[in-house]
Amino acid sequence: MTNEMIERMNRLNETLMTQFSKAAEMQMDAFRRYADVAMDQARKISDVKDLDSLKNVTGDQAETLKSLSEQFNSDWKQWQDYFSETRQELQKAFSAQTDTPEEPANTDGDSKNNAA
Repeated sequence: MTNEMIERMNRLNETLMTQFSKAAEMQMDAFRRYADVAMDQARKISDVKDLDSLKNVTGDQAETLKSLSEQFNSDWKQWQDYFSETRQELQKAFSAQTDTPEEPANTDGDSKNNAA
């Protein structure tokens, strides 16, 4: 392995680790948000003691669903941006690999052929 090959693999590994870290962070943030909403809803439902409190909870459900829908759309856009960014970063890593001048492959092959 040449130093150039090692540098190429390092660039690719760094890009992949950065992008995977971003994905994991996005997933954890989304999980926390949705878990918080679920826990909040469970608390509200457990506090229902009479018909009036049930009406209040059911009335709040429309606002909660609207909020969840907006959050879902926001998360979806964030994932689309992430995928675009990841594609661009991987293209940069691969293009950086092909942009660097490579050692001619014939040099080693010619010396072997000449020796034979």
